[in-house]
Amino acid sequence: MKIAIAGGGIAGTAAAALLAQQGHTVTLFEQAVHCGPVGAGIMIQPVGQWVLQQLGLYEQIAAESARLNAIEAVRESGKRLIRLEYQRLHPDLFGLGVHRGRLFTALLNLAQQAGTEIHEGSRVIGYQNGSAGLTLQLEQGECEEQFDFLIAVDGSRSQLRSVSGIPQRGVEYEYGALWATGKCTAVRDHLLQLVSGTHRLAGLLPIGQDECSFFWGLTADQFSHYQQQGFDQWKQEVLALCPLAEELLSQTTGFQDYTFTTYRSISLRNWHADRVIFMGDAAHPTSPHLGQGANLALEDVWVFAECLQQQGDFQSACHLYESSRRSKLRFYQRITGWLSPFFQSPGVLRGWGRDLSLPVMSQTPVLREQMLKTLCGFKTGWLHSSQPGK
Repeated sequence: MKIAIAGGGIAGTAAAALLAQQGHTVTLFEQAVHCGPVGAGIMIQPVGQWVLQQLGLYEQIAAESARLNAIEAVRESGKRLIRLEYQRLHPDLFGLGVHRGRLFTALLNLAQQAGTEIHEGSRVIGYQNGSAGLTLQLEQGECEEQFDFLIAVDGSRSQLRSVSGIPQRGVEYEYGALWATGKCTAVRDHLLQLVSGTHRLAGLLPIGQDECSFFWGLTADQFSHYQQQGFDQWKQEVLALCPLAEELLSQTTGFQDYTFTTYRSISLRNWHADRVIFMGDAAHPTSPHLGQGANLALEDVWVFAECLQQQGDFQSACHLYESSRRSKLRFYQRITGWLSPFFQSPGVLRGWGRDLSLPVMSQTPVLREQMLKTLCGFKTGWLHSSQPGK
């Protein structure tokens, strides 16, 4: 089949590699002039690690990443809010803190080696269905080539989602985060988050090679306020909550060294229409509080590639894909939507509730087990879970 992919991120490059390896003719369209990674560090959970193993990239990525034995959240007072250790679920489980650029580069190289044709500076803004195939509308004009179908993986702000006609509902979160990456040896083997109520959130994610990804939660209005006050004053506020970030922050000189992003949560009634299917953040964007975005995207493209190989035609593959993924993706969207306000929102009541309940939940064996299965990416619904390859 002739397959077009819109979006050259992690989902797009992984899909290109998998489908080209299956013998399809794959063309990837990326809006950036140079196909490259955008963003900072990410967590690859056991479910994402399994997909990397199937791709033959696990050993390379693991060697370049930080092994994470736990995630931990600490209150401003220094009192631990929660600590989830992977080994409490199984001794062989752990997370990986990964520099997005290293993962992206490995996936891009794999896609190119498999024969993917890459068109840079080519943003897909629409498409037209015809009897002979699908025609893409690019910003610079119509693409002459026709395709059997299109995989839309153009991110959480997907242009293609907005023109798909698929019924959808969602919310734009008021809160976002400032991100930066740099040398930091203060935290090595776990994700550390610092919280003060629900209005201050900081974190350090080790990503290998003595580096961490730092994030600071805030609204767009708060970011504008900090910019007016000055970088040094903001840095003092950060260090008051997260002194372990001092090494990383000392390498930055202003807000130009940080990336500000906002979040959204959008639910589509279904993920395909005619000759187009949506995956990754284009299909189910959420806030990053569970750290599952890249993992769900990798699993999306792996499951779809398996469905296409099994069914042999696009429409049948889409129906099988949706029936396979619906319960899991709905679960993670809902649990993330429920969790987010307890870490970033105005007011104090949610913070009090979180501070009282999370320590108890994480120390109750049956609840801790469910929390760890959710973290690892094993949950397939509210009542069920499944570990890939088992």
